[in-house]
Amino acid sequence: MTYHPRQNWNRGRRQVYTRRDFLQRATLLGVTSAALPGFLAACLRRESGETADLIIGTPASPVEQPLFDDNPAIESGLPPEAGPLLLYNWEDYINPEIIPLASDALGVEIQETTFLNEEVALAALASGEVQYDVWFPTSQRVPVAVAAQFVQPLNHDYLPNLAANVWPQLADPYYDRGSRYTAPYVLYSTGIGYRIDLMDAADLEGLANPWEIFWNPKYRGQMGVLDSFTDTIAMALFRNGVADPSQATEADLEAAGDALLEALEATDIRPSIDGSYSGIPEGRFAIHHAWSGDLVNSAYYWPDNNDLGTARYLWPAKSEGSTVNGPISNDTMAVLKGSEHPVLAHMFIDFMLDADNALTNFSWVGYQPPQNTLTPEYLISEGWAADYLEPALVVPGDFELDSVWVQGPLDAETETLWSDQWTRYSSGG
Repeated sequence: MTYHPRQNWNRGRRQVYTRRDFLQRATLLGVTSAALPGFLAACLRRESGETADLIIGTPASPVEQPLFDDNPAIESGLPPEAGPLLLYNWEDYINPEIIPLASDALGVEIQETTFLNEEVALAALASGEVQYDVWFPTSQRVPVAVAAQFVQPLNHDYLPNLAANVWPQLADPYYDRGSRYTAPYVLYSTGIGYRIDLMDAADLEGLANPWEIFWNPKYRGQMGVLDSFTDTIAMALFRNGVADPSQATEADLEAAGDALLEALEATDIRPSIDGSYSGIPEGRFAIHHAWSGDLVNSAYYWPDNNDLGTARYLWPAKSEGSTVNGPISNDTMAVLKGSEHPVLAHMFIDFMLDADNALTNFSWVGYQPPQNTLTPEYLISEGWAADYLEPALVVPGDFELDSVWVQGPLDAETETLWSDQWTRYSSGG
C-alpha cells in the first residue's frame, strides 16, 4: 500500500487511523500494493489494446509530457463558470481556512472530496464515475496521469503566479517540462526525525551513513519507519550503499528486503503512519523515518509542558559527515480532464500559487510551498518554523545536490519488485 507523505493531518479532529483501518478500507476498494503494478498497467491500456507509454524524466534528462488532439487546453479569455468548484485532495492536506478564502476570492462555492491514497484516487478517476475539477497528484504519478489522460493541459494565461512566484526549476520541472499539465503544490525531503532527550545524538549525527541508525539494537522498540513501500525500501537501499534507488537491480532490492528483515530482528522496527509527526512528540518514538513537513508541524502534537526544542530532523543528503544520499520530491496541482469548471480550476491553482495564500496553507499543513519569497530564513525569522528544525526546510539548490535522489516514478515491472520486498518485510519474512 502506498501512503502519502502528507496523509492523516487531522489537527482539528485528532483522529488517527491504524494501519489495519487503512488496509481494510483499501481492500474493500480492491486496491492493494500487491495489485498496484497491474492496476497501473490497466490505467494505461487504450481501447485499441495498445498500452500508452509513460514519459518518465529525471533531473539529468527532463521531459515534455505529450499533448493529445482529443485533450486540448482550454482557450484563453473565457469567463469563469458559476461553480461549485470541486477539489479532489488527500485527506487533511489543505488548510481549512484556505477553502473559504478561495471561495470569497473566486466568488463561488468550493467543495472538497478526499481520498486515502493515490491508488484509490487513480482507481476512482479510471472508473469514470467521479467528476472533479482540481486534483493533487504527486510528481511520481504525473506520467501515469498524463498517459491515461486523467488530466488536461494547463493554459498558463490563467496562471500568472506560476512564473512570477515559483522556483524556476519547479515552474519548469524535469517531469513535466513547461508545466504542461501540473503546477507545484508543496515539496519535502525524506530523512530522520528524532528527540535528543530520548536518544544519544552522537549515535546519529556525524555518521557516514545515518540510515544505519535503524539497525542499532540500542534503540530496540523505540524506532519506526514510514508506512510507505517506496520510501522504506529506498531507505534500505541507501543504507546498503545504493546511490540511486531508481537504478536498483533485482539483487539490490533482494538485499534491501534482507536488510529490513535484519532490522526487524535487531530493533523490532515496524511501519507507522503517524510516528513522525505525533509519535515523536508524544514520546512513543525516539527516532522515526520522516518526511520533513511532519517535523516542521509536529509542534501541534506535543503534550503540554513538553520541551518542543528537543525535536530534530536529519536529512542524510546534507548532514555533516554523511557520504550517502537522501530523497527529495514534490506534489502538484492539476485540472482533471472533463472538468466542468476548468476556468475556475485554473483560477484556484493560481490562487494557491500566490505567496500569501501559500504561506497561509503552510502554516497549517507544514509542507513547504516552492515560493521564491518564502525562504527558510524568512520562515524561521517570522516564526513560521523553528530554528532547530532548519534542516527540514528545503532550498532550490537541494534539488541539484550530487547527494540527492529526486524521487521519481517507477515502471509497473519495477514497482512489482519493490512491492515484493515490502511484502516480505511487512509480513515478517
